[in-house]
Amino acid sequence: MKFEAMARAGALAVVLAASLSACSSKNERAFVGGCVGMGGSRENCSCAYEKVQATHKLDDIHFGEILGTEQHRRIQAAFAKALIECIKDNGL
Repeated sequence: MKFEAMARAGALAVVLAASLSACSSKNERAFVGGCVGMGGSRENCSCAYEKVQATHKLDDIHFGEILGTEQHRRIQAAFAKALIECIKDNGL
């Protein structure tokens, strides 16, 4: 009985994760994933992405094409600043 409940819960978690990731863009998954990988909380990393997305329209950018450019550096700086703001607002 416990195994069946655990299996159902695991299946539900997979479905939820897939549906949540389907709603986010490739750039959002990359930014948030990289941020979390560097130790940020998912909440703060997502918050920072949303702040930067509002001003830089990240979903429309092909980062392979701007890597190393001034635009890329501005976005990185904006993300770092937004992350600090989100940490101040939400805590670690």
